[in-house]
This record gives sequence, structure tokens and C-alpha cells, in this order.
Amino acid sequence: MKPSYRVVGVTISMAALALTTLTADAQNLLTDPNFANETSAPNPNPNGALGWANFNGTAFASPSFALGSPNALYTPDNGGGYSVPGTYQVFAASPGETFTMSGWVYTPNTLVANDNDFAIFQLSFFTGAPPNNYAGGTGTGTFGVNIGDPNGGTAVALPQGTWTFASVTGTAPAGTASLGAYILDINADANADFYFDQMSLTVAPEPSSFALAGVGLAGMFYVLRRRKMALAAVVNK
Repeated sequence: MKPSYRVVGVTISMAALALTTLTADAQNLLTDPNFANETSAPNPNPNGALGWANFNGTAFASPSFALGSPNALYTPDNGGGYSVPGTYQVFAASPGETFTMSGWVYTPNTLVANDNDFAIFQLSFFTGAPPNNYAGGTGTGTFGVNIGDPNGGTAVALPQGTWTFASVTGTAPAGTASLGAYILDINADANADFYFDQMSLTVAPEPSSFALAGVGLAGMFYVLRRRKMALAAVVNK
């Protein structure tokens, strides 16, 4: 039996496309993740302009202890009292997609024990979709990790003068159309200053995308095996 080279080609193309898509999804989605270019976006950011939408005194800084590039992101304590400085970027998102946000946090001060002095990496999902009400609308779910000393219980301890890694993962619930990836500074006291560097946001696709890749690879190996058997039969005649 003559093998179908067209089927082989189509099957290989399907597998290659699926694998390429999965690889692309693992890339960092953030614009200017190391703050090297000080890329700013408006706040609010209803149309998803690229860059960091800073608020409440958050600013780009060049501390001597920055990681990677000369720059980092700085959130001031603003005198304490829960002023909550921060920044965010917005993205389109679909139900079932799993996002992971990670990065490094530094404080030059000793945080007040048993108080609310901590940073947050937060993933907030919304029904709003571009171009209108991007990362707005009704919230569908929020995931976060606390870094510091939130009222006596820390999810990630943050010693003074030490860059500390933290990460949060969340899956977009039903009804999701957008995601806000937030960096926040919760400061009950006047020494809760934080720096951030080398941020990352990646997405794993819905399980159906992995299934597509699996089907493509399985089909490719099946067709190649049939081709090998057919060639062997011709040789053995």
C-alpha cells in the first residue's frame, strides 16, 4: 500500500502548530518586566495600553541593589495608613487559562511585627473585554500571595535587605475576558517601602490545547509507522 505523504504532511503540520502555540504561551507576557525602559501606561487603562499603570506614588527607581537592569519598581509607604501604592498590566484572558505571576521583592527596612506591612502579587480576573472596559466589569476571581508581615502571618517571609522570590498562580474562572496583573503595597506603618524586579507573567493554555498537541503527535507517529510498515512490505516482496 502506498503511503499518503499528504496525510503525513498535514499531521506533522498540526503537531508543529500545537507545539509552537504551547511554547509561545510559556513566554513572559509582561511589557518591560525588569523596568529597564520605564514603560508607563495610563491609570485607568481601559484600552490595554502596554506598560505599567502606576498609582499612589509608585515609581521607577535605580537603587544600588537592583537586580538585572539598573532599574527596579518602588512603592513608597506614604506615611503608612494603608495608602496602597501599586501598579498593574492588563491582558485578554479566557476561562480555563492558568496564569503564573512571579518576581523578586526587597525592603530596606525591618517590617513591624504582627502588623499589616506587606506586598502582594495579585491576579484579578474580570468579565470586561477589549476595547471597552478592559480589565474591568464584574470580577470573576482573585488570586494573590502576601510577601512580608500581614498581621502576624506571612505567606512569604521578607527579611530586611534581602531579595525574596514569590509567585502566585490562578486559573481564569467561567465568564472571564480579561486579567489584571497587580503589584500592591499594603502599608499600615511608615516603613513599609518595597522594591520589585525581574517580574514574569506566563500562561498555560486550556487542557484542550494540550489535547490538540497530543492528537497531532499521536497521529504523526501513527502515519509514520504505517509508512515504515508499507515500505518494509515492498522490500520483502
